[in-house]
Amino acid sequence: MSSKEVKKCDVVIAGASVAGLSAARVVAEKGYSVIVIEEDMEIGTPEKCGGLVSAQSLPDLAIAPTGRIVSLQVEKAKLTTSSGKEIEVDVKNVGVYALRRRELDRAIAVEASRAGATLELGSRVQSFKENNDAITLSTSNFDVEAKYFIDARGISVYKSFMPDGVLTAAQYECYVPDMQRRTVEVHIDKKISKEYFLWLIPLTDDQARIGIAGKGVLAPILEDYIAKRGARVLKKIYHSLAVGGAVSNFVIGRRILAGEAAGQTKPTTAGGIYTAGMGGRLAGKYVAEALQKNDSSLIKEYQKEWLSLFGDDFNLQLRLRKVYELLDDNDIDALFDILQSSYALQALAEGNFDFHGRDFLKLVGIKGFAKSLAIVGRKNLLALLQLAASR
Repeated sequence: MSSKEVKKCDVVIAGASVAGLSAARVVAEKGYSVIVIEEDMEIGTPEKCGGLVSAQSLPDLAIAPTGRIVSLQVEKAKLTTSSGKEIEVDVKNVGVYALRRRELDRAIAVEASRAGATLELGSRVQSFKENNDAITLSTSNFDVEAKYFIDARGISVYKSFMPDGVLTAAQYECYVPDMQRRTVEVHIDKKISKEYFLWLIPLTDDQARIGIAGKGVLAPILEDYIAKRGARVLKKIYHSLAVGGAVSNFVIGRRILAGEAAGQTKPTTAGGIYTAGMGGRLAGKYVAEALQKNDSSLIKEYQKEWLSLFGDDFNLQLRLRKVYELLDDNDIDALFDILQSSYALQALAEGNFDFHGRDFLKLVGIKGFAKSLAIVGRKNLLALLQLAASR
């Protein structure tokens, strides 16, 4: 380590996003000293997240859904295929919010600060070393000695564990003159991206986040789509998505992974405000218990509790992703026809935004859905049935 100033605390946290800040808030509320290290100069910047979250998840994260945080409630989801087939689902009853992600992170940062956490912005973790009952981090500006290190640095950490579970993404904030009111749009074209899709998430009645993810060069595709819609770009963000599922171990000695760093983002959509936020809260909960009882073994309960909440659904989502990547545009068109001819759209309208795997199993149980898949007889679609049956 270096000869820089050494700060001391009970828990040091790297990464001031929803997971790291949620962990900081919980630990600080228990009366322990916390330092949060963030390499950017501002909380909540850049806004890499699409910003969709379920209404019921915010109370679990101890966040009030104020007008400052919530941009709007989504009312419809519109899905289209490369051939122009279209499905529109009324999702008012699902309760999905489009958030101002920067304001969400800042709100959690304020609560963590009120509880006593210290935020250190503009500092980057360069290295860390564990010594018996402590762990020391060296940053670009100072060193920190702590009893535990919660690592919530996101995709950079996740890549070191799961390099094959990462997609690249481009997301632009745009003025969009032809938007449908409060409608999320998903455009599936397997020639553009076999791994993912193109999305539009409304922020206001004429502004939205438009993005695409997959492998390869994506920005020209996104910009062509935006130009064809007559939209105007207000901001550009390039980042990566973790879709490979959770890492095998959340706890490595006195280093505890949380959020995207631990792979706590959905394998289907890479959304993670709720699942990663809960990861942070649970990491904070068990680190605080370990401090209170002077027993580091208690932290292993963190991974058990998170997996009890999300493990089965994540495993199913991973298998769904593998099948989705095999589907071609003809398969997607056939699937749209089946969805429209069964009671599946009603089931989707009553789904649970936080558990995509459960929603799929519900679809399989819908009268006519499974039968239609069998009639179509496409190998990849039938794999969806086998997937559900093997759960």
